[in-house]
Amino acid sequence: MSAPVELGNEVIIDLFDGDALGAPLTVKWQQNFVARQAQYYRVEAYNTTTDKTVPFFIAAEYYKSSTASNPNHISKIGTLLPGEGYKVKVDDKFQFGQKNAQGENRFVVFHDKERKPYQHRFIETAVLSTLAKSGEEAANKVLGNFGLGGAAASVADAAKAYIGDYLRNF
Repeated sequence: MSAPVELGNEVIIDLFDGDALGAPLTVKWQQNFVARQAQYYRVEAYNTTTDKTVPFFIAAEYYKSSTASNPNHISKIGTLLPGEGYKVKVDDKFQFGQKNAQGENRFVVFHDKERKPYQHRFIETAVLSTLAKSGEEAANKVLGNFGLGGAAASVADAAKAYIGDYLRNF
């Protein structure tokens, strides 16, 4: 089974729409014995190379319209497709998490690579946020997007496949 996104693929990230996206997710982690946190938006990016969608987490400061002056903003690294989004080539600016060495359930993260959260922090945050907003059925759908299925109440069990693994560089 091939991963839903590979180095060199081109993906389309939707234009920022704060109303549709709602509040960003807050991902929390420990780094050098210090508590850290950052805000991310979770979107479904369309991989034009494979004709598949892939879960994509983008740092709020790289995505929000109000932060467009940031040198790493999506508008600075992607090609604008009017009315659609930004087309970007997956390269060393991006990191990823996945279920196993075969690349199953791969998701992409675009953020400051000095941040060192474990992979499972993104999954737990996405599922718990969805559970709080929309209930168990919607949270189970998010788990399904990561290939984890099952009851949202067992988020910790679902995330075990990711615990201890840092995000990887493309």
